[in-house]
Amino acid sequence: MALRLSKALRNFLNEGGSLKRALSGGKLLLYTGSQPTLADDAVAGTLLCTYTAASGTHTAEVLATGGFTIGGGSGSVDTLTVNSIEIMGSATNYNTSVTQTAVDVCYKINNNPKNFMFTATNVAGVITLTAKPGLGSLGNGWVVTGTSTTLTLTPLVNIGSGVSGVTQINGLKFGDSAAGALAKATDQVWSGVAGNTGTAGWFRFVAAVADAGAADGAELYVRLDGNVATSGANMNLSSTTITAAATQTISTAVITEPAA
Repeated sequence: MALRLSKALRNFLNEGGSLKRALSGGKLLLYTGSQPTLADDAVAGTLLCTYTAASGTHTAEVLATGGFTIGGGSGSVDTLTVNSIEIMGSATNYNTSVTQTAVDVCYKINNNPKNFMFTATNVAGVITLTAKPGLGSLGNGWVVTGTSTTLTLTPLVNIGSGVSGVTQINGLKFGDSAAGALAKATDQVWSGVAGNTGTAGWFRFVAAVADAGAADGAELYVRLDGNVATSGANMNLSSTTITAAATQTISTAVITEPAA
């Protein structure tokens, strides 16, 4: 079987993110049984072991949010800054309704090549700015400001005042990519204490944000799945027999991007 990428991971890569950034701070889960057909499918089998940094308890990242509400029936949204950095790129004129105008504003934010920090979503004129993975608690307190003509932007909710950001703890890290190969960070031990006894059949690498393993039809969760064996698999172990309470360690981990 081949490595399988969730839709959220593929979308992340298509939008200009890297595999390193997508998976950084996450954890690797080892299961019994067969690999699911899709990485968007719910987990199957028994969870044998969770690999983190030196077997530490993983604290999931929480993405900070802020935002604002557009009001009025004409005019424009002229500027939008977070932490004094313009994230919209240029003015957005009122278009048909506040909902459609908000859609246009979100489109500009999400497609502004100078905006590396936030994604924007809209519900009936209420725009939510969500920190991108990796920011953790860094953006908490960043001030959201905006200017407009005729239209109103109220209230302007600072980043972290909607949802407070939390930085992941004990997540797995990668080093530098070379010759198309992304290896685990050399200064980090990837290990976990097995919670159950069984035969390993597949793994799922999940991102830093909490993922309960349910089926994902909304393209929310970054996941990388693969099969497990003692040789010729996506993840090769010295033995696929896992014993509860025994520490499992991954000494080498490399994800290679194909040249063709």
